[in-house]
Amino acid sequence: TARFQCVCLYSPGSRQCCSMSLRDHRSIMQDATEGPLQIDGATLEGGGQVIRSSLSLAFLQPSRPLRLHSIRAGRPKPGLANQHLVGARLAAALSGRALTGDYKGSTELVAAAHEERPLPPSLEAAAETAGAVTLMLQAALPPLLFCAPGRQLLLRGGTDVNFSPPAAHSALVLAPLLARMGVCLDTRVAARGFNDGGPLGQVTVAACCETPLPPLNLTARGKPTSLRAFVAASDAAACRLLAEVGSRNKSTPSTR
Repeated sequence: TARFQCVCLYSPGSRQCCSMSLRDHRSIMQDATEGPLQIDGATLEGGGQVIRSSLSLAFLQPSRPLRLHSIRAGRPKPGLANQHLVGARLAAALSGRALTGDYKGSTELVAAAHEERPLPPSLEAAAETAGAVTLMLQAALPPLLFCAPGRQLLLRGGTDVNFSPPAAHSALVLAPLLARMGVCLDTRVAARGFNDGGPLGQVTVAACCETPLPPLNLTARGKPTSLRAFVAASDAAACRLLAEVGSRNKSTPSTR
């Protein structure tokens, strides 16, 4: 098992980065025909999503180096936080790229051109604090599918933490949608991790896909057929929740 370990701090993701215009793409990726791909990390809100998206899709240009500059320029503490290092190193390993500038606080990261390198059957990305494993998965999934098929990932960090999709989102929302494109995504939570200073969570990931991928048509909303609620909480949070619910029940008169 290859291990990529780093202390991890969470950085909120960006909703804006999901809706870039053509002009945004032209500004974020300069020198589009020769030399290194230049990625402006200050694009839009200048958060971690630029890093994850760029490194996860770098396999589409295997012969060209990738340079990320002005990393997280829009954040109160610019530069790479530890969570981003975990995802960046894992994505780079899966796509056969060597990194320079991959240290905490770095505002510039360079990924060398692709080189064929042997990979073990399982790769691990481990954080020492509760960085979101779902954001690690965002960076790793495309190269896992197209560059390292058959490998398994072991992600350690936060499974249910603030400002990021919970682990249940990968299984209940992302996986069913990707299945409609011929992608099989299997995520299994072996242990849950919260941002309360407790033990880290652990998620195993396996994925495979058809090639080429069929298009995904989401033009029709459809009618709701059922509603399910899923709650995951640490022991301390669960105790507080139960106490709060109990106090509300005592203070609220029955309306039967």
